[in-house]
Amino acid sequence: MEAWMVIQIVVSVILILVVVLQPRKSGVGGGIFGGMTRADRSAKFKALPILSKLTVVFGIALMVLSLAFSLLLSR
Repeated sequence: MEAWMVIQIVVSVILILVVVLQPRKSGVGGGIFGGMTRADRSAKFKALPILSKLTVVFGIALMVLSLAFSLLLSR
C-alpha cells in the first residue's frame, strides 16, 4: 500500500509543478476563476503546448490512481 501512496504523491507534486510553470495568458490571476476562452476548450490535443499536454496527462493519471487506490482500500 505504501508504494501506491508514494506514486500518488509524486504524481500530485508533478501535476502541481506543471500547472505552476505554465505561462499566464492575461493579467495577474486572470485564470484563477476559470479564465478559459471558448477557443481554449475547442483546441485539439495535438495543438496544445507541451505543458498543457503534461497537465492533461498527469491530471488523468492522478484521477485513475485515486480511483484505483480507493477501490483497493475499500476491499
